[in-house]
Amino acid sequence: MDNKVAVKRLLLLLNRYRKTIIVIVCCLFISTGLNLCVPLISQRIMDDGFIGGNKNLLIELVLASMVIYTINSLIDIIKEKKRVDISAKIQYFLSEQSFSHLMKLRVNYFNNTNYAETLNNINTDINQMTSIADSSVFFVITQAFSMAGGIIGLFIIDFRMTILVLLFIPIKCVVMKYFAKKQKQIMDEFIIRNQKYAKWFGDTVGGVREVKLFNIFDKKHEEFTHNQNEIIEKQKQMNMLSQWNMIVDSIMVQFLSTLLYILGANLVFDLKLSVGSVFAFITYSAYVTGPISAILNIGYLLSGIIPSTKRYYAFMDLEEESDSGKTLDMRFNDLKLKQVSFAYEKDKCILKSIDILFAKGSKTAIIGRNGSGKTTIINLLTRMYEPTSGKILLGAENVSELPLWAYRNMVSVVSQQIYLFNDTIRNNICLYKHVDDSRIEAACMDSGLEDFINEVSLDYVVGQNGAMLSGGQKQKIALARALIHDKPIVIFDEATSNTDAYSEQQINGLLNTKLKEKTVIVITHKKEILSKVDQIVVLKEGVVDDTGTYDELIGKNDELDIMMEKAE
Repeated sequence: MDNKVAVKRLLLLLNRYRKTIIVIVCCLFISTGLNLCVPLISQRIMDDGFIGGNKNLLIELVLASMVIYTINSLIDIIKEKKRVDISAKIQYFLSEQSFSHLMKLRVNYFNNTNYAETLNNINTDINQMTSIADSSVFFVITQAFSMAGGIIGLFIIDFRMTILVLLFIPIKCVVMKYFAKKQKQIMDEFIIRNQKYAKWFGDTVGGVREVKLFNIFDKKHEEFTHNQNEIIEKQKQMNMLSQWNMIVDSIMVQFLSTLLYILGANLVFDLKLSVGSVFAFITYSAYVTGPISAILNIGYLLSGIIPSTKRYYAFMDLEEESDSGKTLDMRFNDLKLKQVSFAYEKDKCILKSIDILFAKGSKTAIIGRNGSGKTTIINLLTRMYEPTSGKILLGAENVSELPLWAYRNMVSVVSQQIYLFNDTIRNNICLYKHVDDSRIEAACMDSGLEDFINEVSLDYVVGQNGAMLSGGQKQKIALARALIHDKPIVIFDEATSNTDAYSEQQINGLLNTKLKEKTVIVITHKKEILSKVDQIVVLKEGVVDDTGTYDELIGKNDELDIMMEKAE
């Protein structure tokens, strides 16, 4: 994305609030018009009031100035309230848009993503982009009016001094452009280093156990110091550059004022100008030179916003899960993989022309060595991934043409890697579904969680990702969750790997009771389950090596025999 496209997208953000912006611009326009009257009033206060000795006129003019100041203050309050409202709405819109997009991204994005880095990038970018609704941005809109009015005022008072002011404008433009260019360069480097630190931080916190076990805190602290110093150095550079920008601007304006005072004094002494005219002229010159800084500082401001805008929309352009949104009458039916192939990368094929039928209500076990493609099949069945080629059919319908939310409402997964939210057991089982306690308790009993619930209650908070639970307890919650949500297709992904013998028998017993009418797909090497299922699918190096019942395959299929030997 180039700079023009980034600016266009920023302006589209503001376009959503054009009516409010029109109100703000009107307020600024009125305020600018009133401010243009102030130098002329000041001129008359000086010349006709103080020097002319007209006390009544002086009082009237001072009161007029006070009225203008009060009106401007009220206008500023209205304008600022509207502007703050726009800023808040833009921040919410960008936050909501990025969150929704994040939740819809393909799962492979999360395989290579550091969550701390993602959060940091999104928050940084949103804060930078929200500054497009800063008061300084809207201020620039009226600076053009102020500048035009100021130039007219200058020519009215004295054209010779006006030429000096106009010659000053290009010099100031060159200086301000230099600072804007430098700011952009430093901001780009700051974003890169901040992103690098966020990635390092997430990786380090994720590996805190290894940091402790291998006593590498000192090395990690050195890396922290190095990363932080890089970020702080760039922050210092940006702060100092901003300070230099203000100082140089102030010196240039003061230099111009000095020249105007000297030239104006000569004109006053030659009786070609009044004292009030000189002061009014200097005020008008500020109306002309001030906007130069404001207008060029938009470039200075955008130099920080544009890099964040590019990164934000690069994130927003990442591919989401495909969802046709097609409305179909979905019914529980046979599930079939038809000539399905899948590759994470073009030259690394994980599955090759897989054909598997999961008949409605059947029980199927998938076995195979590590890397044979078992988990990939689960990810394809849950539509976390899409096949590289081939189809997954529910009855006669290609699941890729079904509404994603509706299809997933038919599938439950009981995994050894279940994620639990930092919430109660009850809420982790129900997941926002309203369920009576009697049903939850029955599901806990069927999943083997009953004894633990009796100890701690359903309102026990499990900690982040179930940190307060054992692996077996987490898997029992996963099973209770599947039973509560009562979906027609249930997938067990090594779901009995962390359970005790009693709980395993209880889970196995569900195949012929609560799960009897459901299509069950199990990844397991446990003989007790393999002997009960309707079919076993043996995977070997991404292809279906064999299919049959336990009795048909045992002693005849090498892969199954090896698995059974290891299990023993």
